[in-house]
Amino acid sequence: MKGKKRIVIVGGGIAGLTAAVYLARRGHKVKLFEKYEKCGGLVNTFEYEGFKLEGGARALVNAGVIKPMIEDLKLDIDILPNPVSVGVEAKILRVRGEESLNDYARLLKELYPESEHDVDNLIKVEKEILEYMKILYGVDNPLFSFNKIKEEGKLAEMLPRYFLWFFKFLKTVKKINELKEPIEVYISKIVKNRSLRDIVIQHFFRGTPSFFALSYFYLYADYIYPKGGVGVLPQKLTEKITELGGEVYTNTSIVKIIPSKNTVIDEKGNSYEYDAMIWATDLKTFYKILDTEGLFGTTLNKIENEKKKVLSSKGAESVLTIFFGVDEPPETFEKISTGHLFYTPSKEGLGEINRSWLRKITENYENTSKEEILKWLEDFIKYNTYEISVPALRDKSMAPNGKTGLIVSALFDYEIVKKIHEDGWYDEFKSHAENLMIKNLKEAIYPFLEEKIIFKFTSTPLTLERMYNTSEGSIVGWSFEEEIPVPSGMFSLKGAIKTPIGNIYKAGKWAYAPAGVPTAIITGKLAADMI
Repeated sequence: MKGKKRIVIVGGGIAGLTAAVYLARRGHKVKLFEKYEKCGGLVNTFEYEGFKLEGGARALVNAGVIKPMIEDLKLDIDILPNPVSVGVEAKILRVRGEESLNDYARLLKELYPESEHDVDNLIKVEKEILEYMKILYGVDNPLFSFNKIKEEGKLAEMLPRYFLWFFKFLKTVKKINELKEPIEVYISKIVKNRSLRDIVIQHFFRGTPSFFALSYFYLYADYIYPKGGVGVLPQKLTEKITELGGEVYTNTSIVKIIPSKNTVIDEKGNSYEYDAMIWATDLKTFYKILDTEGLFGTTLNKIENEKKKVLSSKGAESVLTIFFGVDEPPETFEKISTGHLFYTPSKEGLGEINRSWLRKITENYENTSKEEILKWLEDFIKYNTYEISVPALRDKSMAPNGKTGLIVSALFDYEIVKKIHEDGWYDEFKSHAENLMIKNLKEAIYPFLEEKIIFKFTSTPLTLERMYNTSEGSIVGWSFEEEIPVPSGMFSLKGAIKTPIGNIYKAGKWAYAPAGVPTAIITGKLAADMI
């Protein structure tokens, strides 16, 4: 095939897989290298004692991207509904679409009767953003739907629709830019009640742009769940790459990149030449293993500038996750909520627990007693918001008959866990966190939990860093609390995939911000299209 190129892709997460499958479909010689046993990264499902559990994303946001890609590639994946519930204390609301936003307003007013005006302000903004989100994700992304439209002879029919959509999209971008200040700053202007503010925003990453933070109600209705778990998506992509002639090397770590020779080297000393390369994993690692010998002038200067920015930046907060096997049927949990629940056990909210108190501990750790840290942890878990996943409520095959897997997570700071680990009481910390979580869940919504636990184990930011090669254990890439070292504007996506080296591109959550699974997929496809 004329124009066939040797392509090396480093990183078998969802971005690398996307790039690989589209390049393989075009006939290029694709070699994808994944450091760990299987591909998928933070989009994975694992099995433990007969239970299937998600190690990263609990479900997938379609965003006009995932379903069209599955259809375009003819992947054999059954998509199941992923209904979401939200709850505070004893009040739990099953979200049934945008009309549930009014029910959500009533829930908040019942909890905070003194703040009805604040709630009205909040809901007004959320309804406005919801309409913009319909535009943003209102049509299937043409990166993935164009082939189908062309094959069905609907190009002439769809072009006017896309043309009209584009003008609406421009208005949406304008609104996104208007609401780009950190959610903590923006919401303080419209909601005066501190506890109410916390309940609304404390499950977002610190500094998240306001538009994206307050679009959460739209996203609740856009979640999907592959039958068999989210890990089915990377599994099917891997199979498709192989089917199309691409090669996937798992348990293979690339330890050196030599751009002057268009070569990468793995940990065993094997070298692989390329015509083009896509780096689809941790960007700090890229600059640490990049051999600049033979590079000069503007290119070298750009590399050094980018390296300095990237290595001095940090990832967003990570998560603390506790996995449970429960000797109780899914039907018991179904009486309480859907299989995907955002739940806060106390309407009080975190307040300064996750701000000034956390900073005080991390900045003065050597002078802080273990007892104070454990007291902080107790309050952190008591007043936080959890993302709770019950896979068997979406797909009964995810747990043994009559039993239920339960995944409970909360955003968590990397630095404090790192210091605890260095201090030598990491296992004690995890055990304490498990006991506190069980106590809170038992008192709040699962009174049967403690007596019915079959197993429990905990994943921390250090676990994610180690298992998925992600700096600071970050699950969404760069922190919003400081200058982001990669492009972040809506019209910057295409530029985001470029590196200072002409035939090397980047993709995934470290290439662009804000990031998520759909964005990672888009960057992977854009990188493939550049080759």
